[in-house]
Amino acid sequence: MTALDTCEPQIIRALEKDGWRIVVKPYSIYVDERSVLADFGAQYVTDTEVRTIVVVEVKCFSNAKADLTNLYTAVGQYQYYRVNLKRDKPDVLLFLAIPDEAYQRFLLQPSFLDTFAETGVKLLIVDTEDEEIVQWLTW
Repeated sequence: MTALDTCEPQIIRALEKDGWRIVVKPYSIYVDERSVLADFGAQYVTDTEVRTIVVVEVKCFSNAKADLTNLYTAVGQYQYYRVNLKRDKPDVLLFLAIPDEAYQRFLLQPSFLDTFAETGVKLLIVDTEDEEIVQWLTW
């Protein structure tokens, strides 16, 4: 079982408030003869059809002093998941969900945002206090 990031419940509630439904938790991404686990898969459904399916990996970046180390881990994990998800399910999008508080810190560190943009990391930014989606950032 995967370790629960402390902000994951708030991120899930924000998605649910926005009309998303969590369909699988954790989400298995198959790699060779084993699987790795992203935090969850979600889908957005209208009255008539499933509109969007996403896989979400959550990183809370709760300790500002460890932001750089956590960035290394998050980007590497995201890249590994994306490469292997593309092989099995090329239409499913992968997002890294982070709290808005962390994103605001990253705005003060252009190298962080440059890293996300250059590596193609799609961000889901969530206000974890109000449990609301702030932004989907796809560069």
